[in-house]
Amino acid sequence: MTYFIAGNTAVENSRALSQSALPNAPQEPYEEPTRRIAALRTRLGAALRTAAARELRLADRLDPSPSCR
Repeated sequence: MTYFIAGNTAVENSRALSQSALPNAPQEPYEEPTRRIAALRTRLGAALRTAAARELRLADRLDPSPSCR
């Protein structure tokens, strides 16, 4: 839980909390994702961007007025 302290942001509060919670905790080694997972993540991101672009084109066809540009 993050408490609001005047003058500090939530990021500073959470950083202070995480650093003070377990000062002697062992660090877990970071393992790079395998190439297969990285490639899958890249393809999934491309598919989501393509779907979002299609939705925007469809929305422009349905209502071509520039409302928020």
